Amino acid sequence: MDQLRRLFTVSFVIAAYLIVAASCCLAQHTSDKVPGHYTYQHAFEYDLDGNHLDVHETGTMNFYPDGTALDSARQVYTATMEDGCEVTFVFSYVSPSHWRLEGEDFYFAGVKETFRMELMETDAGKCDPIRAEKLAQEIIKVISGSCDYEYKFHLDTLTDQKLQWSFTYRDGHTDTWEFYREVLQQK
Repeated sequence: MDQLRRLFTVSFVIAAYLIVAASCCLAQHTSDKVPGHYTYQHAFEYDLDGNHLDVHETGTMNFYPDGTALDSARQVYTATMEDGCEVTFVFSYVSPSHWRLEGEDFYFAGVKETFRMELMETDAGKCDPIRAEKLAQEIIKVISGSCDYEYKFHLDTLTDQKLQWSFTYRDGHTDTWEFYREVLQQK
């Protein structure tokens, strides 16, 4: 009986080791597929200090094999101010970042020291330009203040052409980003 128990225990340990080793190799293999140059378009909205912000961004994401990344985007914010008037801001957004993939969990964080978000254009329309400028600076302050937080995304898709991740917020809604791989031409 002891010999049977010992054989079962050894078999179980070997099977567990093989499963762990296979999952590690699979995770590493999947991580190897991430590096590349991607383009994306994304839209999101949020409220800030009583103002509603609709954001549309067009950008590029470069994931490097060493776990670093560079996210560069042109962000267009349409702000509906408390009194109903609208302001449009165009920002240049550049975020050197870090990434890692653990199974289907994609961790991503900006590097605060090298993060840049610059106001390129403002169309205040009929809004008070001073209030508009204050809001633009507050947007930069809030985004800069949270850029180095490590977000845990769910890896939805990873193919030779597409990387897609999603994030579920505290209120339960989920947002999805789709990145399309581009092959850069050598000169």
